[in-house]
Amino acid sequence: MVRRNTKTKKKVNEPLRTLVQKRLITDVFENTKQKTDKWCILVLDKMATRVISSALGMYDLMEERVAIVEDLTKKRAPYKDKDVIYLLSQTSDSVDRLVGDWSGDSTLYGSNVFVYFLGRLPDKQLNKIKQCKPLLKRIKAFTEVNVDFLAKEKRAFTFDMRSAFSRLYLRDGPTVAELNIAEKLVTVCATLNEYPHIRWKASSALGQSLANLFHVKMNDFIGANENWWYHGDGNNLNTARSTLLVLDRADDCISPLMHEFTYQAMVNDLLPMEDDKLTYQAETGDASGATQDKDVLLNDNDELWVELRGKHIADVVGILSNRIRDIASSGAGANLSKQGKGGVMSMKQMADTVKKLPEYKEVMSKLSQHMSIAHQCLDIFTKESLMDLAELEQTLATGQTDEGTKPRTKDLVNEVCEYVQQITDASKKVRLLAILIIGQNGLQPQDKDKVMAAAQLSRREEKMIENLAVMGIPLVSSGEEKKSGLFGMGGLLSAASATPDDDSEYQGSRYDPPLQSILEDLCNNRLSIEDFPSAVPLPDVGSSTGSGVTSARSKNKSTESARSRGGATSRWKRTEEKKKAKEEVYSGGRQIIFMAGGMCFSELRVIEATGQKEGREILAGTTHFVKPTQFLKDLGRLKK
Repeated sequence: MVRRNTKTKKKVNEPLRTLVQKRLITDVFENTKQKTDKWCILVLDKMATRVISSALGMYDLMEERVAIVEDLTKKRAPYKDKDVIYLLSQTSDSVDRLVGDWSGDSTLYGSNVFVYFLGRLPDKQLNKIKQCKPLLKRIKAFTEVNVDFLAKEKRAFTFDMRSAFSRLYLRDGPTVAELNIAEKLVTVCATLNEYPHIRWKASSALGQSLANLFHVKMNDFIGANENWWYHGDGNNLNTARSTLLVLDRADDCISPLMHEFTYQAMVNDLLPMEDDKLTYQAETGDASGATQDKDVLLNDNDELWVELRGKHIADVVGILSNRIRDIASSGAGANLSKQGKGGVMSMKQMADTVKKLPEYKEVMSKLSQHMSIAHQCLDIFTKESLMDLAELEQTLATGQTDEGTKPRTKDLVNEVCEYVQQITDASKKVRLLAILIIGQNGLQPQDKDKVMAAAQLSRREEKMIENLAVMGIPLVSSGEEKKSGLFGMGGLLSAASATPDDDSEYQGSRYDPPLQSILEDLCNNRLSIEDFPSAVPLPDVGSSTGSGVTSARSKNKSTESARSRGGATSRWKRTEEKKKAKEEVYSGGRQIIFMAGGMCFSELRVIEATGQKEGREILAGTTHFVKPTQFLKDLGRLKK
């Protein structure tokens, strides 16, 4: 039955992760329970395992009568008294393994088989299943559930396609990787019930190819699913039609290289973070003060992480300190503290005090965990003098110093040469040289030779720099007059990034990804149709099916932000108290931002902050989320 909603009252859309949970529960597990009373074995391939893990826990699966979860690629014990659910990606390998389970003399499972695919199953793979008679006669459900992506956060998704980077940037035309991206984007929009207007950067051949492929695939999906509905389709006017903006990593190679001092960016840049799992040094709790390695998952299940991840590290430490202090100063905590020598307690004394309070054990454990992680970031920040490095990066990236002066290229080259000769970390050298070259739109040959000689890079590291050319970035300046380096370039980059953000409160945080100004223009219907064309004509602004509604946010902002100098603490001094966070109320249709080639965590932060400021729901999507070191490795693997 087609779901219709004729009400015009707007409402806040459910988070993407919640929608994925509901889709899996409804289309897979509830559909299965309607056809069998038995407990089932759930068999997953690698991608399906990640999709399930990002949305559901083992307790959720047990509630859906899942007895055991098995890996499709491993040898499995037979459970002939139980039915089986297969949730698989639509790849040749997974289909071959599925068919292989039912091609032998004996079977692994009972008489009822329920098969679900994450996305559209190609005809070639469908024919393999049709030819397996033992399997075919047992199938009681066969469905494409359209969740071929990972819900990374409540408004962020990834396709986990790190290996596609080389194929995207060594292309001579549309590739299989681009087709896979387009098909995965269809499953995102199917889950969101969105049929978006499609826009891309006019100068990006990759962006245009992806936009066109997606347009065709999305129309194919709608044609094959006549009962499917979307926001803004005439019968669902509670929200407007969405916009998908396809962007290309090659248009901004600086943002993934910058040192950023927000919590999530620092954790991913400085600590051993792998996907959501972080290994950090935790106190053992004994009198010796010893530490041990401890693994923790930092994802949307950790409410404190969700609250803090987009904040500056100085704010994070301040918030955590205040909460620990509040607990230590309240009730039983205050009574315990009186047993000491009196006076103002240190953070360690406060933590020790709260540990004696059983009613605060759980909350204190979480606060202490994040305090330990934040302090490890700060320890590295101090030990490696990252503030000095970040200030140089900011100058190279924005084209001006903290005082607002514009240094000459010669002076920047000399400063970079001096800096790289003082450090031994090769990745920092490569990052700094890459930012210099991109920011200046290429260097004069003698300047390039000078910085490369000063850096003393290995051949592998030199290739990371050389392969910037594959991304369309000139290594050697053409010698033509240019507007302060980076901001005379085409692509995503614009002069907006050269001006310190009025909302920036900390020195070392002058640079914002160029994505920010693009988002602001998109949300306020100012995005140039010449620079960012659309697959189909856009509706008039204010139309019920339009791509956006002009934000009602105040345009009055302070024109100057004071910054102070001094030590690390004073350089991060707040210029004014933060305003209290407003309740999230969204207007207009969703904005879906997709970055091919990898999205960095500073861009994820900008998307969230811009959505809150503009009162719009903005979703972030990418082939993969990328750390600075990963981006360098991606560059190094490009081979012409």
